Amino acid sequence: MFTRLSKIAAVLSGVTASLLITTPASAQRGPVVVYGQEPQDVRTERVSYADLNLATQPGERKLFRRVSAAVKRVCLYRDGTIGLQSNGYTICADGAWDSANPQIAQAVQRAKDIAMTGKSSIAAAAITISVR
Repeated sequence: MFTRLSKIAAVLSGVTASLLITTPASAQRGPVVVYGQEPQDVRTERVSYADLNLATQPGERKLFRRVSAAVKRVCLYRDGTIGLQSNGYTICADGAWDSANPQIAQAVQRAKDIAMTGKSSIAAAAITISVR
């Protein structure tokens, strides 16, 4: 029994030591970027705001117009049928806006942080709208 416990203790101490000594490969390099293909039935649009000052009302309004146009495109809005859009379009647009609104709020907060302090902990990114 003593031999068995000794072996288990030796194995556990070896595992512990190896965990303390080895460094994960990801900690030794820069960020890992993973690319993947979106399924065929997903429509995606990215809305850039790099040229806008989102710390101002005119900048925010312009971003909302851009997002609105992107939502119409990904949800397959048809001009000339105002009031006649299918319920599917409304559901799609509502979902797209539900996804876009937090991204917009984060972008605006980032702009306001930078305007006030010169920096922000929020990373810059484009607004991404995806629907099935």
